[in-house]
Amino acid sequence: MAEQPKPPIVKTPIPPVVINEGAAYGPLDLKDFIVSPDDLGGDVHFVAGLDSGDSLPDGLICTGSGFLGGIPAVGTIGSYKVVLIAENESEDPLITEFPLTIKARTALDDPTLLTNLKAEVWKALEQNLPIPDLKELLSRPVTADEIFYLLQRYATFTIWDIYNLDPPGEKVILNLPGASPHYVIYDCGSCIVGAPKDLYSHQRTLEDALQTSRVIAAEVYKRGWTIEFAGFGKMIRAAWIELQMLADKHGKQLEIVHFTPTQDDMKLYTARVQNKGPSL
Repeated sequence: MAEQPKPPIVKTPIPPVVINEGAAYGPLDLKDFIVSPDDLGGDVHFVAGLDSGDSLPDGLICTGSGFLGGIPAVGTIGSYKVVLIAENESEDPLITEFPLTIKARTALDDPTLLTNLKAEVWKALEQNLPIPDLKELLSRPVTADEIFYLLQRYATFTIWDIYNLDPPGEKVILNLPGASPHYVIYDCGSCIVGAPKDLYSHQRTLEDALQTSRVIAAEVYKRGWTIEFAGFGKMIRAAWIELQMLADKHGKQLEIVHFTPTQDDMKLYTARVQNKGPSL
């Protein structure tokens, strides 16, 4: 008679989970703690809830494959006991528990405090001064606006000569007319790259990035490359619109691979043609 499969076992105790309301957590891979005993792995299916019989606090999930994570919703602050059920081919599931604590949202209530702290950090970086205490700033949830701000501040842009299979070579600075003085443009052989000269400069704006991408696009158009874009989305959009304008003017379209313009791209291109707006 074939031996019956053994139920999952606790390989390592699941540690207490402590997170903040509104802050991203995980994912925690429960397979690091619960495994099938025969091969210390195998397929295990997971279900998690609270000892009260309720589901996990709003914003948190446990997938059947064993990943626990999410962003606790407003109003979930408290202490909980999570009941985890792990099943494999055995008839007997493993049931184990671990504590979950959701603390108050860690955020700066005064928006001017955050603005002032950011300004102090930039000033310290520019003047090579000691960095202010960032404890409050680093412990608060990161917002989508702040991520976009960083992308915009450190925006770089590359156009590849797709049929040039050589790796990027030694960087040669290109002094192209019309490029922003806050950006440097490198010719690397198989690609052209635009990057900020000074990451911490307050003088550099989004328009500096867009103007640089337009100038790079014009240079590539002269070279007649079959191209691929890489980098900050708004710089890619500005370059694509510039290439369309050059094609309209000279009657020759460059091939662009792995890029499909969006409806917004088309609207901005149309506005540019009609002189109603820039290629943002």
